[in-house]
Amino acid sequence: MVHKVSIRTINSVLFFGVLACVVLYFAKPILIPITFSIFFAMLFTPISNRMEKGGIKRIFSALLSLLIIVIVAFGIGTLVFVQASRLADEFPEMEKRSEQFIKKSQDYISAKLNIPKKEQDTVINKQVKSLAESSGSVVKDLLAGSLGLFASAVLVLIFTFLFLFQREKYETFFIRLMEDTPERDSQKLIRNISKVAQSYLTGRVLSILIFTVLFTIGFLIIGLKSAFLLALIAALLTIIPYVGSIIGGLFPFAVALVTEDSMNVAVGALAVIVVIQAIDNYFIEPYIIGGEVNISGFFTILILMVGGLIWGVAGMILFLPMLGVAKIVFDAIPDLQVYGYLIGDQKKGKQSERIWKKVKGWFGK
Repeated sequence: MVHKVSIRTINSVLFFGVLACVVLYFAKPILIPITFSIFFAMLFTPISNRMEKGGIKRIFSALLSLLIIVIVAFGIGTLVFVQASRLADEFPEMEKRSEQFIKKSQDYISAKLNIPKKEQDTVINKQVKSLAESSGSVVKDLLAGSLGLFASAVLVLIFTFLFLFQREKYETFFIRLMEDTPERDSQKLIRNISKVAQSYLTGRVLSILIFTVLFTIGFLIIGLKSAFLLALIAALLTIIPYVGSIIGGLFPFAVALVTEDSMNVAVGALAVIVVIQAIDNYFIEPYIIGGEVNISGFFTILILMVGGLIWGVAGMILFLPMLGVAKIVFDAIPDLQVYGYLIGDQKKGKQSERIWKKVKGWFGK
């Protein structure tokens, strides 16, 4: 016999969902840096533990962990800058080609749509003038955004240091919070939650490597100059799920338009982008990233959409590992295990482990 679900229960669930979304939306200036800090702290806790076992004091292990974060970010920025400086040598040629492209476009519009070049020049000059007038506010907004991003980054580093420095305090808090649960089970739950950040990072690194290889191969096949640089930029932007791969893909297309002699290269770059975008949408994001945190493909896509709606880009990055944490909690609570089963990936093991086994199988006996 199927038991009826009371209206009060349904209303309670709906009210909790709406309230959670409202709190997440309006408190995002505070919650976003804190959430990033929590995941960084979970990621570097094993590293800090190893350093402390080697005789390094807690304060220095936490500071060294922050130093690793800064070095990695600086290294990626330096790599992009060095590669971009090589592309900058071609700017004069790119300027000439862009002028030729605009001229050809005007000729085409004039011939096909019967719009005189003078009218086109008038519209272009008007748009350029409007752009120049609004450039001041754009630069102002850009500077304000840069300062805000820098302040948020500093907050993330400070919070990460505090979480790492006082991690036993927070662990004890959660153990006391679960006073009806045996301490061994509570510690196991905390360890499983801390592994989410490591698994998610593994999936992200794996996806960036896959994208770099795919983009590089595709751009080399079509003969696009600076293939590795453009592939690296496009791959790094894929850290923003779905949207990042589109933005990163349009940049090589735009560069191909103004740097290559033939339109075929630009069309080829666009074809490479479309194919790899499809691979990202239907394979890498749902199965590589979602599989690392044991979330099914459907709920991976759904939580990315919800995260983008509530927190924007930060939500698209953070909501998936947050759902991974929620799944671990659901699995640990008998009344919520059915929800953990619903959102989970029923395959055994992590996606990276399954891929590695397949690769070893190809080269093994």
